[in-house]
Amino acid sequence: MRRWMLVVGLASCVGPNSMGEHADDDPPDASGAIDTPPSDLALPLTPPSPAANPSSPAKIALGRLLFWDPILSGDRELACASCHDPQFAYSDGRQTSVGVTRNAQTILNTAWNGTVLDHPAPDCEQAPMFWDNRAHALEGQARGPLTTAAEMLGTSFTAQTIFPELIARLSAIPEYVSQFEAAFGTTGITETTILQAIAAFERTLTNPQTSYDRYVDGDTAALTAQQRRGLQILRDNRCTNCHSGPMFSDYELHPLRVPDLAGAMHDAGDGTNRFRTPSLRNVTRTAPYMHDGVFAGFQQVFQFYRDATQNPLDPKLRGVRTPTPQEAPDVIAFFAALGDAPFDTSVPAAVPSGLTPGGTP
Repeated sequence: MRRWMLVVGLASCVGPNSMGEHADDDPPDASGAIDTPPSDLALPLTPPSPAANPSSPAKIALGRLLFWDPILSGDRELACASCHDPQFAYSDGRQTSVGVTRNAQTILNTAWNGTVLDHPAPDCEQAPMFWDNRAHALEGQARGPLTTAAEMLGTSFTAQTIFPELIARLSAIPEYVSQFEAAFGTTGITETTILQAIAAFERTLTNPQTSYDRYVDGDTAALTAQQRRGLQILRDNRCTNCHSGPMFSDYELHPLRVPDLAGAMHDAGDGTNRFRTPSLRNVTRTAPYMHDGVFAGFQQVFQFYRDATQNPLDPKLRGVRTPTPQEAPDVIAFFAALGDAPFDTSVPAAVPSGLTPGGTP
């Protein structure tokens, strides 16, 4: 079992020269000398599960089918997988997702949402979800799209009528009846068990054995010299003021003045123009970036922060320095080390409803 060491962490290594600065023209380290990793900040191999919804193989298998089955949408056209596609690391590659004004965040490693330096074991029931932290726990996240008209709900049902409809649909399919019985016993098909099954599957969508995880777990050769420079730049530039901890997020809400998409209505986030710090895990796989997908690539993101840090709305941006064009390749190389481990990309050949797995948006 991994040991969580909190004495030293990324947030405590943000000062300049904390591990020595690298000049832009420094050559790669050819000596073989590797600095000592700062702490054990690797994600554990086994994701947590809440006491109210302990994991089981039967729940996970059922949740996987429900995740891919469009039967859960009002019009039977969209599935959870419509916006969380494994080929995009369980995001969707769009600026904004079908029917909504926000970019779909990856659900890879969301089992660890809320994990920060001083709370390394997340409270699954309180794990923050969505760009504005409006829901908690993966069960709460799963409920959101099912009850939102612009997403999976559609216009034929309401948030109050959709679950009786879904229960009736699933109850008419013998395979689902037997799978719910295997997973939940006599409780059977209810709103709660539908959400619990989906959440149980989503908690298995992790890729914790990245090069970065191996590095902080003691394999000092897991990162290249360039990637180590990139990590050092993030610390020296104080990017870890917000992108900290095992998930590279503080899970706090911040005002940033992110530009609106052309022609789109202004999104006020939590109502006060604040949005959650996104995790940097798998970030090279989940473009475009920011809550509205307004930036296609890292260079645009870096330029935005170069401007945003000049007169910051958020105190945490004070003293933050954006990577220079010379530093950017090293930082991007390090980003790749946060998502280079395998994850489940399988798609069911069929789902019990007989509909197309993943839906037909």
